[in-house]
Parts: sequence; structure tokens; C-alpha cells
Amino acid sequence: MMKSVFKVTIAEDEVLQEYRDTAIQELNEFFEKKWVFNTPKIFIVDDRKTIDLLKEEKTEDWVVGWSWGRAAIFILNPKNISKESSHDGSKYNIKQLIKHELCHSFFQMAFGQSKFRWINEGVALYTADQLENYNKPKKFEDFLGENEDKVYAESGYVIKILIGNFGKEKLFEFLKNQSNISELEELSSLFEKIFGAELDYSFFNELLHKNSN
Repeated sequence: MMKSVFKVTIAEDEVLQEYRDTAIQELNEFFEKKWVFNTPKIFIVDDRKTIDLLKEEKTEDWVVGWSWGRAAIFILNPKNISKESSHDGSKYNIKQLIKHELCHSFFQMAFGQSKFRWINEGVALYTADQLENYNKPKKFEDFLGENEDKVYAESGYVIKILIGNFGKEKLFEFLKNQSNISELEELSSLFEKIFGAELDYSFFNELLHKNSN
């Protein structure tokens, strides 16, 4: 029988508290919201075994955090990053992790759900200042596909390009209207309606080249 009862206690960690509070403030500014009450709580998980039990699946060893809707985010205990994940705990940026996961909660609060990973992860990577963790793409190749590495490597830059060329208001219009869409064809129609271009790699590669000059 899978374990489903967990003990929760208060963690007196001023650093993590500061990271959370700062992220909440900055995300309110980015999403242009005033989310003050019932904001997401942080739960610290000590080991991979507990992560797997909470998520009810065997997780990849790179997974060190996730969001549970608007209510909470979970992170691996920073002290155990090296031991319980594939990351180097001495270099891993916990502040960015917290902001990234909180962004998923803010996204759901502001725009509802998204069925498309490049949208979810792209916005989170961009707002958490995690683009520095990936080399700027020389060419967009697969953020619309199933290659997880490509989604993470490319999607944050996709959001940056959209904001840089069309503005945040236009992006928000797209994000708001995509929440009930599940098929790529329908998403492409919405994208063309809002941005005046087809949702394809050639469009983004053209903007990538233009912005590089």
C-alpha cells in the first residue's frame, strides 16, 4: 500500500522565507496582480523517496521542485540537493527554483491551465531569470515537440522574444485565451490571430536573427 500520510511542521528558515516573499512581490508585479491572501506555501521535502510518494510516481533525478496548483509548491531540501538529485547542491540556485515554481501557481491564478509545456515552462523560466542557465539558441528546433530538454532550453527565450517584439500586454492576451485549448492546431489559430503570424519555428528564427543584429 502506498504511503499517503505525511507529517508537516514549521521550518524556521529565514532565507527561504525571504526568497518566497520576494518572489511573491516580483510575480505580483509581473502578472500585474495583488495576490496577498492565501498565497502558495512552501513545503520542504527531505528525500527522493518522499518526492516519489507525494507525486505518486518514480521521478527523474533532476526533479527538485513542483507546484500544486495555487495552494503550494514543494522543493527538495536545499541541504540534500547533491545527495538526492543529479544537481550540484553547491551551485544550485534555490531562489530561482522557488520563483519558478511559484510562477506556475501565479500562472494558474491569472490565466487558468495550459495544456502546452512550452507555455508553462517558458513563462516560468523567463520570470525566474533562468535564461542564464541555458545557452541562447542559435536556432529554435523543438520547443513545440516532446523533447523535454529542448522545451526547457528554448521556451524561455520564446517568451522573451514575444515580450520584446510584441509587449507583455499582447502576450497576456494570448495566455488568457489559450487556457481552454488542448489541440496545437487551435492554438496556432489563436497565435496567428493575436500575433499576426503562424506558430512555427521559421517565425521565431526570423525574430531571433532580427534581434541579434
